[in-house]
Amino acid sequence: MEKLKVGLVGTYQKNFNINLALQKLRESIEFLEDLSQKEGFHFYPISKGVVHREDVVRAKKELEDKKIDFLLVQNCSISAGDNILPFAGMRSYLGLWSIPEPTEEGSVPLASFVGSNMYASIIGHYLADYDIPFKWFFGAPQDRIFLDRFKLTLKVLKALKSLANSHIALIGGVAPGFYDLYLDQRSLQSIYGVSISSHELSEVLEKARAYPESKVEKIVKQIKSEGKNTNINDETFARATRVYLALGEIVKDNGYQALALSCWPKFQSEYGLAPCSIVGRLNQNGIVVACEGDISGALSMLLSNYLNQQCSTLMDLPKFDWRDESLLMWHCGPAAKCWADNKGVTYRTHFSLGTQEPGQPVRGVGIVNDMTFKSGPITITRITNEGTKIFLATGKIMDKKKKSYYGSGGWVSDLKIGFRSVSALDFVNTIMVNRVQHHFTLAFGNLTEEMIEMASWLQIQPLEAVPYQKYMQNPH
Repeated sequence: MEKLKVGLVGTYQKNFNINLALQKLRESIEFLEDLSQKEGFHFYPISKGVVHREDVVRAKKELEDKKIDFLLVQNCSISAGDNILPFAGMRSYLGLWSIPEPTEEGSVPLASFVGSNMYASIIGHYLADYDIPFKWFFGAPQDRIFLDRFKLTLKVLKALKSLANSHIALIGGVAPGFYDLYLDQRSLQSIYGVSISSHELSEVLEKARAYPESKVEKIVKQIKSEGKNTNINDETFARATRVYLALGEIVKDNGYQALALSCWPKFQSEYGLAPCSIVGRLNQNGIVVACEGDISGALSMLLSNYLNQQCSTLMDLPKFDWRDESLLMWHCGPAAKCWADNKGVTYRTHFSLGTQEPGQPVRGVGIVNDMTFKSGPITITRITNEGTKIFLATGKIMDKKKKSYYGSGGWVSDLKIGFRSVSALDFVNTIMVNRVQHHFTLAFGNLTEEMIEMASWLQIQPLEAVPYQKYMQNPH
């Protein structure tokens, strides 16, 4: 992930306490210079406060030359309304920072918050047509009220910068019939900044078939050591390994951060393989892969990984239980081994992808990662509506083990949508009424605050809970 570039400019007015205002600016610069080393961001302060138009023009050019990502405009004191106009027009994200008054009575020394309040209003009314997002901050730099908000913003904007520099590849197209996964790629590129490319599955298979046996055998041994084998033969392991190497090569050669892989039916008809386990292994090793050609799913996974620096997975919701307010997040076997409980990963053939004679069960092909998820808090997300909305929920993988199906999955309880506790029926009602796609990203930990801040910067809408009712409901 690239480092975030943070700029700081202080504005003031000469008929307030100039010495105090500039002292507060120096203290802020010193503190943030130290913090930048600890938090890992580049810091570019304008050392002198700005008061006149020529000061503003000079500062704006210096900050633009540095190509900063986030600009903090500190009201060292209340300042002329003209001063915010050039800074609000920059391409960087914007923060408005006011500092506490150092006295309790007498003449107000700074009127700092009044200045930030005025700047916020100018942006919201005078510059309304430009629709400029900003976040307000208050406090001395060492105060928790400032630091907590600032560190959250650093985390989110760093993830957004990484996302904007990311490249996703759609391989093999969207799985047949999954029309809900089709989207206008231009919308995702416009909102999130990601680049999206396409490859045919034939390119993967051509590479896969070309690797020498010696290279394949080495990786086969590694893969076998990472799980318990039930009924997988050596030829299937070799084929899976070849696909693993081919996808990794395509990622490396093209600088991709994520893949949306059409994992059926061509994989089975042209190569006799269900690549679910390989999807999990790639995710475990830092290459985001979403099943069934789901570009938005890949984007949701990538965003989650940038926020928590861990490994996400993409799940279906096949079952829910209103008796204990839980639901099953499951997929046929693509989760990374970091999701497994202490029983680890078991390799099985796919339960429905393969060959079938009339009246006979499916003879599965390929390898799936059969596992039960370890307990702990999770975040459930889905970028939807051409990227303009996000479904955001949290829960906990249950300690109590409930019956499930072959594949990767776990039962989730303690459900919330946003910050609102919901029942299992509320959860299901919300995704059905809002027509949310049938894939959901699961990430470790509670990322609610981070996701909501991300949505605010990108000006996309988090979906609100729609409580279950007996009567028909239309989308909100």
